[in-house]
Amino acid sequence: MYENEENKIENENEVTSQENGNESETNRENNQNTQQNFNQGYNRSSQNQPPKKKSPVPIIIVAVIVIIGMSGALVVAALLAVFTGVMSSEDGIKHIQKTVEGEISEEDEKVDEAETFDKTKVYESADGLYVTDVSEVVEQNMPSVVAITSTTIVESGDYYDIYDFYFGNGGNGGGTQEQQAAGSGIIIKQTDGELLIVTNNHVVEDADKLKIQFNGMSEDSEGVDGYVKGTNSTSDVAVVAVKVKDIPKSANIKVASIGDSDSVQVGDGVVAIGNALGYGQSVTTGIISAKDRKVELDNGVMTLLQTDAAINGGNSGGALLNSSGEVIGINVAKYSSNGATSASIEGMGFAIPISSVKEIIGNLETMETRQKVAEADRGYLGIGGNDVSEEDAEFYNIPIGVIVTSTSDNSPAAKAGIAVRDIITEFDGQQITSMKELQKKLEYYKKGEKVKVTIKKSSGNGYEDKTVTVTLGDKSVLGK
Repeated sequence: MYENEENKIENENEVTSQENGNESETNRENNQNTQQNFNQGYNRSSQNQPPKKKSPVPIIIVAVIVIIGMSGALVVAALLAVFTGVMSSEDGIKHIQKTVEGEISEEDEKVDEAETFDKTKVYESADGLYVTDVSEVVEQNMPSVVAITSTTIVESGDYYDIYDFYFGNGGNGGGTQEQQAAGSGIIIKQTDGELLIVTNNHVVEDADKLKIQFNGMSEDSEGVDGYVKGTNSTSDVAVVAVKVKDIPKSANIKVASIGDSDSVQVGDGVVAIGNALGYGQSVTTGIISAKDRKVELDNGVMTLLQTDAAINGGNSGGALLNSSGEVIGINVAKYSSNGATSASIEGMGFAIPISSVKEIIGNLETMETRQKVAEADRGYLGIGGNDVSEEDAEFYNIPIGVIVTSTSDNSPAAKAGIAVRDIITEFDGQQITSMKELQKKLEYYKKGEKVKVTIKKSSGNGYEDKTVTVTLGDKSVLGK
């Protein structure tokens, strides 16, 4: 029994400073927060929470759930790994069972040549073991998966300590530094001018710069610039665009084949491809361990596929493939343990079922590709607001979003008809679940732009949808 240990949360986004080796207070707080209590939920920026669950046995397992983005300086290499699964032939089972009325033929006892199951093959090795060959699936799909490096510029903060004095900015406080994180993405569409890539929202969230590494590119290459096209934090998906003209000739590119995750069965073989630990693309294999797993994350409770294929830091946004090489899931999180005990957790990875987000991805594909706007040129709404969380929505029977608590005089929001107690649920077609998220969206919009904002207005005993057009204001005139 492990009476003094408790379930905990950990984030594999181990942030590294890119300026003067200075580790900011924010980074240290993020690393400290990786040991939060299991039931606290997760904060994407620095902590990642697990699902709440009841233990079926009286042993308390030391566990973490990890959102599988990986931070740090990256050495990106296009690696092609073929994973071999082994099945023992002890107990007289000398084949992948094929039975007819319970009988096993002599021909089935001989597996000298490969048996093909969709695009995977099974061979008998010299020592009588069976080897699963997924090289064909890997060869056909490696060009569909990319490595993503996100760079975020953060403020160091106004503080002083001995670390900063010797290794940072001399104790003067302030300043900025870069944080890098690694993730993966799946190529889903090519237009005349853009290549579209789906990934996790938490891979690109807050990023000031994105670099995309394609299969076939030199490991010394910095990568190609990527731009956020649209995000959905609730479903943890995002679409990133790359300009076709920027893609080098050396890049090996293929649009992924999208499968049907609804038809997946427990026990089906799967292949996971992603930018594990930021080292470049790698491959693992396994099976579907469970369907419809309820996993509680900061963006709410998600219904996910569970797999025992190894999912590691940097795999976020990567592909989970079936044996036909079709994408059935987007890798998003894993369970891990912080100690090597008999209760250590192994082989519990999670992926977003692709069929559950097809429509969302389709909508994000149609959005305008944007870059962050210089602060002096950004537009504003002119509201004050509070978050309406899932818990709040359930308790008070109100919609999830941002409830308006105040509007500035003659503000763009007020002029458009947004009033106190209205709840903002969408901004330019993108779902809004928090004030922070709304503020992040505004970083991509210039003053003077016209944007459609969807609000919920109180009407009798309920709420009714209303979409208004807001002309974003100029911050420079505030206070004049």
